[in-house]
Amino acid sequence: MMCRPMIARPVRGGILAWSAVASALAGFAVCLVAWLDGGGSVDVAAASMSDVMLVAAEGRDLRGFFVVYTRPSAAVAVAPAQSTVIRTIRDLKGRTVGVSAPGSWTHQFLNFLLASNGLSPQDVSTVSVGMSASSVAALEHGTVDAAVLLAGAISTFEGRHRASTFMADTRTLDGVRKAFGTDTFPSLGLVARETWLRDHGEIARRLVRAVRRGMRWVGDHPAEQVRDMVPQDGRMALDADLESIRQIQQALSLDGRMPPDSPALIQKFVAFSNARVRAADIDAARFYTNEFAAAK
Repeated sequence: MMCRPMIARPVRGGILAWSAVASALAGFAVCLVAWLDGGGSVDVAAASMSDVMLVAAEGRDLRGFFVVYTRPSAAVAVAPAQSTVIRTIRDLKGRTVGVSAPGSWTHQFLNFLLASNGLSPQDVSTVSVGMSASSVAALEHGTVDAAVLLAGAISTFEGRHRASTFMADTRTLDGVRKAFGTDTFPSLGLVARETWLRDHGEIARRLVRAVRRGMRWVGDHPAEQVRDMVPQDGRMALDADLESIRQIQQALSLDGRMPPDSPALIQKFVAFSNARVRAADIDAARFYTNEFAAAK
C-alpha cells in the first residue's frame, strides 16, 4: 500500500535528530525514500532552505512550507597543527579548507564567511572531507588546515581537542548572531512543489501537524532517549551524539514559521556561491509560505 505524501530526508545530512523526528511521527503515514533532486519521485522532502533558493533560481516551483530548525548546526574548526597560526577567518587565505562536498551547504557557508571577512572563494582551496568521522580525521591528520564540521562531528572534535576554538559556530544563539547578524537562520525544513501544495493543502496540513508532534517529542525527551531512536549507522560516539542532540533541541522551531526577513538573508547567503542566484530576478518571499505552519 502506497502512503501519501511521500517524504524524503537527507542521508545523514549532519542533522542527527531528524531520524528521531521521523521515527516519532504519530497519526499519519509517512514514507521515507531517497530524494532525487526534485525529479518527481517524492511529493515532500526535508531539505535545506538554501537548496530551495537554488531551485527557485532555476525557475522551478519548489517551495518551503515548514521550518524544522531555526539555525544550522555548523562550526569552522582549525586543524590542531595549525591552531597557533590560524585564529580568524581572514587567516584562511591561501589555506586548504575541508567542506562536505563541492557546492554543499558547508561550501556555501564557507563562501559566505569568506565574503563577510573581506576574502573571496578563490582565496582558499577546498577539499571534500565528508560530514562525520572523515571530516574530523581530515583535521587531525593535517589533510586540511581547517574544515566546516556539522552536528556530531563538532562535538567529537571538541571532545578530543578540549583546547580547540571555532572561528564560527552556529550551534548557539550568540554564534548565529555573529555569523549571520540575526537570531534566526532557518536551515532544514519541509519543501514541496507549489502545485502539489495547492492541490493537496489538507494533506500538507496533516503532515505539518504530525511533524510538529515529532519535534515536540524530540524537544521534550532526554537526549539519551532521542538517541535511541536514531539508527545505528547514523550515530557517532555517545558523548558527541548526546551533546549534538542537546544543541539541536535548542534549535528546533517552536512554530515552524519563516521569519519575514529570513528569505532575503538566505538569498544573499546562496548568492555568494551561485552565479545563477546572483543574476536571477527572484522574489525571495515567494520561495516560502507560512500558510501551512499555522495548521492546528
